[in-house]
Amino acid sequence: MNPADVFALEEALRIRERQGGSVTAVSMGAESAAQILRSCISLGADAGVLLTDRLFAGGDTLATATVLSRGLELIGKPDLILCGTHSTDGETAQVGPALAEKLGTAHTTHVLDILALEERHITCRRMTETGFEIVQLMLPALITVHKGINQPRMATINGILKANRCEITRLSAQDLSLDKQACGLAGSPTRVQATRNAADRQVPFTVSGKSLREQIEEIAQLLTDKNMSPSI
Repeated sequence: MNPADVFALEEALRIRERQGGSVTAVSMGAESAAQILRSCISLGADAGVLLTDRLFAGGDTLATATVLSRGLELIGKPDLILCGTHSTDGETAQVGPALAEKLGTAHTTHVLDILALEERHITCRRMTETGFEIVQLMLPALITVHKGINQPRMATINGILKANRCEITRLSAQDLSLDKQACGLAGSPTRVQATRNAADRQVPFTVSGKSLREQIEEIAQLLTDKNMSPSI
C-alpha cells in the first residue's frame, strides 16, 4: 500500500467509529492491487473496489483522476473522500486535487487534523509552506491527509479472515463507460520520457587565504562562479 494512503485509511476508519457510515477503499491498478484492497479491509474498511483494465496502463495524473472519478460516480459519490498527499513514486500530489475537480467537489490538501465534521461542513487544519491554516469546506469534499495526522492501526486476526473471504468489486473501462482515448497513455497529456539521478553539483574546495579577509574574498569569488555550487 502506498505509505501516505495508510494515514488516509486510518482517518476514515476513525471517522466511521465516531460518527457512523461506511468506508470503501478504491484503487486503480493491475489485478495485483486487489491484494492491497484486501489489506485495507483487514485494517477495517467495509469494502474494496478495483478499477482495472489494460487501457488504464501508463496513465498520468489526469488520466488516473479521470478513471477514479468515473469509478466513484458509478459506485455512489461519497460524502467525504480521503487520499494520501502523494504517491511515493511520482510524488506529484496532483491526483487528489485533480479527482476533486473532476467530481466538482470542494477540496484541500496537506491536512494535519480534522477539527470538526458536521452534517454539511468539515473543518480542517492544514500545513502550508509558512505555517498552518484553518479551512472549512462544504460537504461533499475531498481532503488529502499528511503523515502524522494519526497513528495507523495494525490488522487484527478477524480483519485478516474477513479480508480473505470478501469479494473485491472489479470495474473495467467498459463498466465505467470510458472512451479509450480518455484513459491510460491515450488520455495522458504528459509523459515521462526518462528518469535519472540528480547530478551532484556541489564541488568541495579548500580555502587557502592566510587572513580572514583573504578567505572571505576567496569564498566570494567561488560563489560568484556560475559553474560551481560549493559546499561550505
